Amino acid sequence: MDGDEGGEMPVKDGIKRSLVGVIDDGTKTVRFVIFEAESSEELVAYQLDKTEIQPQEGWYEQDPKEIMQNINKCAENALEELSELGYSREDIVSLGITNQRETTIAWDKFTGEPLHPAIAWNDIRTVSTVDAILAKIPDQNKNYLKSISGLPISPYFSALKMRWMKDNIKNVRRASRDKKLLFGTVDSWIVWNLTGGPNGGLHITDVTNASRTLLMNLETLNWDPMLCRLFGIHRDSLPQIVSSSEIYGLVNDSSVLDGIRISGILGNQQSALVGQSCLSAGQAKNTYRSGCFLLYNTGTRRVQSTHGLITTVAYKLGPDSPAVYALEGSIAVAGGAMKFLRDNLKLIKDVAKDTEQIAGQVFSTGDVYFVPAFSGLYAPYWRKDARGIICGLTAFTTKNHIIRAALEAVCFQTRDILEAMNKDCGMPLSKLHVDGKMTSNDLLMQLQADLTGIPVMRAHTRDMAALGVAMAAGSSAGVWSCDAWRRRAANCDTFLPTTTDDDRDARYTKWKMAVQRSLGWATTKKSIAMTGQRRKNSMQISVDNTSRKDSVTSRNDSVVEHLEQRVNVVVNNEDFVEDLLNYSVRRYSLFLPTRTPKTERSILDDAEFFMSKKECDYGTCQCCPTEKKVQTNWESIEEIIENDPEIIFDCDDNPIVVEPVKKFDSLLLDSGSNIMSSGISLTKRIQLEKLPDIFKTICNKLSHTSLT
Repeated sequence: MDGDEGGEMPVKDGIKRSLVGVIDDGTKTVRFVIFEAESSEELVAYQLDKTEIQPQEGWYEQDPKEIMQNINKCAENALEELSELGYSREDIVSLGITNQRETTIAWDKFTGEPLHPAIAWNDIRTVSTVDAILAKIPDQNKNYLKSISGLPISPYFSALKMRWMKDNIKNVRRASRDKKLLFGTVDSWIVWNLTGGPNGGLHITDVTNASRTLLMNLETLNWDPMLCRLFGIHRDSLPQIVSSSEIYGLVNDSSVLDGIRISGILGNQQSALVGQSCLSAGQAKNTYRSGCFLLYNTGTRRVQSTHGLITTVAYKLGPDSPAVYALEGSIAVAGGAMKFLRDNLKLIKDVAKDTEQIAGQVFSTGDVYFVPAFSGLYAPYWRKDARGIICGLTAFTTKNHIIRAALEAVCFQTRDILEAMNKDCGMPLSKLHVDGKMTSNDLLMQLQADLTGIPVMRAHTRDMAALGVAMAAGSSAGVWSCDAWRRRAANCDTFLPTTTDDDRDARYTKWKMAVQRSLGWATTKKSIAMTGQRRKNSMQISVDNTSRKDSVTSRNDSVVEHLEQRVNVVVNNEDFVEDLLNYSVRRYSLFLPTRTPKTERSILDDAEFFMSKKECDYGTCQCCPTEKKVQTNWESIEEIIENDPEIIFDCDDNPIVVEPVKKFDSLLLDSGSNIMSSGISLTKRIQLEKLPDIFKTICNKLSHTSLT
C-alpha cells in the first residue's frame, strides 16, 4: 500500500469515532462486539460456542477456564477485523461486560483455579437444598424472603448453588474453612481475571447480577446479613456490589485488551432492557433465546409481586444515580423447545427455517397444546414438579401441528407473565418490545401479537444485550449521554394483532388447562426437612443370616460378638446400618442409642430484627454523621455461619442436618466408652491396617479425619 492509499481510512464519513468494546457471555456462546459511539452501530463481532456439560439429567455445567479462553480468542479475532476497517485497539475507550445471570462459580483466590465447574442458571440439582432451606422458613413459605430480596426460594438463584457446592464439594468446603474461597456470578469471574486475578484482581459485581443471588437486600443494595446467615455464605467470599456504570479499573492480564478501562456491567436481560431504550416506568421488553425473559420497568418504585413474578434491579447508571427496578417473568424453555423438536423428536432439521416454514403450512394447531416444562415451570407458577406434555392429539395430528403448538407455547407463556404484571401493576401494557434470536421468525412474532392482543415491536438488532451494556460503559466513559439514549427511537418492525378477543381468550383458556395437566409429574419422595419427620434416634434392627453361618470363619463371629457387646454407634443414615448388616454372619441385633433432644434457637428467630433494618443501620445512609452510623457486626454473623449445622444428603437425596464435629488425632478406646460422632476411644492403640473395612468406612463417615 502506498502512502496515498494509506491515508484513506475506510471509516464511516472519513471520521474516526470512539469505540466501545463489549464482552457478551451467554448460555451457549461467547461474543466480543465493538460498537461505534454516537451512532451505536455494530462494527465488528466475533463469536465462539461454549461446551455445555450435562453430567446428570437436569444438571448443566460450564468450564470457567473455557469462558476466559473464548473471551480472549474472540477479542483477538475482532481486533484483527477492526484493523481492516481503519481502526486500532487504541480507539476502544471503554469495555462493557454483559453475562448470563445466576450461573455460579467458586474459585481459589490465591491460585485462581476454579474449585468446581460453573453451575448454570437452568441447573436443577439444588432441589433438595431448596427443601433443606425451606425447612428453616416459617410454614415452608417459598416467598418468605421476597420482601428482602424480591426472589422466591428456587433452584434458579445463585445462593442455592453456592450452598450446594459448600455442602457437596470437598474443595469448596475446604477453601471456605481456609478463608480462600471466592464465589461469584460470571461477571465477577470475568472481571477478577481481566484485572489481574490472584495478583490484585477486582472482586466485584454490579447490582443487577447481585439482585439475582438471593443474598442482596433490594433496599440497601448490600449483602443482607440475615440472608448470608440463612444460606451459610461468608461475606468475605462474596464480591463487592457496585453500580452498573462506572469506571471499575483497567484490564491487567497481558492480553490484547490490556490497559482498556472496564466501565459497565449488566446482567444480559437488564442490558437488553437498556438496549431497547425501555428507560421509563411502564415500558417492557421480552428476549427470546433458549429461555424467555420479560422485564417491566417500574422506575424507582419496588413493586412486590403477589402473582408469581420477581422484583429485580433493572439498572443503576452511576454510583450516585438511583436504582431503577423491574418486575421480571422468566420462562425456562423457549428456543429450547425448538431444539427438542430437532434433536429429540427429529421433526425438523434447521430451527430457524423449518419452524416457520413447516408450522406455516397449517392455519392452527388443530387443538394441540405443548407445555415444554422439561425441568419445571418458572414464572408465574414456580412449580419444580411440572414436566412437559403434548395434549389434544387426534388421528389427524401431524408434525406441522406439533411444531406450531411449540411456537404458540412460547407466546402463551409470555401471556402468562403479562397477565401477572397487569395484576401487580394495575396497568395493562400497551406494546411489547422484543429481541433475541427467535424474533427472526415472523410467524412467531405474529402469533405473539395475536395471543397477547398488543402490538409487538421487533428491534432491527436481534441481540440488544450487547448494545445495552455498551451504552452503560460509554456513558461512564463520557462518549455518549444517558439522556440522549433515553430519547433515542430505535428502528423496529411492528406486528399488530389480527384475532378477536374471544378467539384468543378461548385458546388461552385451553392453554391453562394444559398447564394444569403438566403439574405434579415429578412426584419425588418428600424429604425429611419438608415433612417435619426426623429419623428415630433409637431403633433396633434384626436380620436373619443363619444360612450363611457355615461359610464364615469363627474370627468373623468374634468380630460381630464384639460389635454387639461393646459398640454403640450414633448415625443418621440407614446406609451405614445396611453396611453393618451386610457384614454380619448370623442373627444379631444392633442398638442405636437415643440422643437427648436439644432446644436450639432457629436460624430465623431473629428474622424480624434483620428485616426491620434500614439504611441508617447498615451505615449506607447520607443522613447520619459517620460516628453515629451503626455498622453491621459481620464478625458475629460469620461466627454463627461457621458453627451452623452442615447439610448432607442420603442415598434418597434427602437433606440431613449434621452438627459440626471436632477433629481427633488418634483412635482410642476404653471399655466403658461409646463410639460417637465426635471421636473414638480405645484402651490401647490398635493397628489400623487390621481393622475391618466396614469400621473404617463408618468412622470416616462420622468424622472429618480419615483413619488411613
